[in-house]
Amino acid sequence: MGALIHPFVQICLLRMRPQDLPSSGTLLALVLFAHTLMGMAVAAVNLRFGQALAAGVIDTALMCGLTTGLLMLRTLRERTVQTLTALAGAGSVIGFVAYPVSLWLHGAHQANEPSPALGVLLLAVLGWSLAVSAHVLRHALSAPYYIGLLISVAFYWISVRVLSNAFPLGG
Repeated sequence: MGALIHPFVQICLLRMRPQDLPSSGTLLALVLFAHTLMGMAVAAVNLRFGQALAAGVIDTALMCGLTTGLLMLRTLRERTVQTLTALAGAGSVIGFVAYPVSLWLHGAHQANEPSPALGVLLLAVLGWSLAVSAHVLRHALSAPYYIGLLISVAFYWISVRVLSNAFPLGG
């Protein structure tokens, strides 16, 4: 199991690139499943089970659709499997870290005990996630890092808009 996770940890540490991963449909399916589960787990902190499941599926589908569309637009379709594998695998690792932080922050809010330190920690995890996505996308696109970062922020914004419209926290 460690051998399976190790490359994604290395991507999260910006030490490996998407092209260092095998182009495997089986591996892609496995990490897409893991990405969906981690997205569901993080969403379940604030949503009911069915909504959390839908949020995990929608988030993974958005990642796949936006990334595939971008690579097709740039005529780099052959990089799709490795790019999605890198994004989904790294996203699963980051989700594994984000989950307990989200739980702690949610618990603090429920207890009406403000926790700025946990908020900053969650913000740091978000920044890390954007940095890793930028790293993967810049290599996939053969572009400068700032281009990968701009695209990562745009993808994140789209995902937040879609998910917050689908599952408003106040309702």
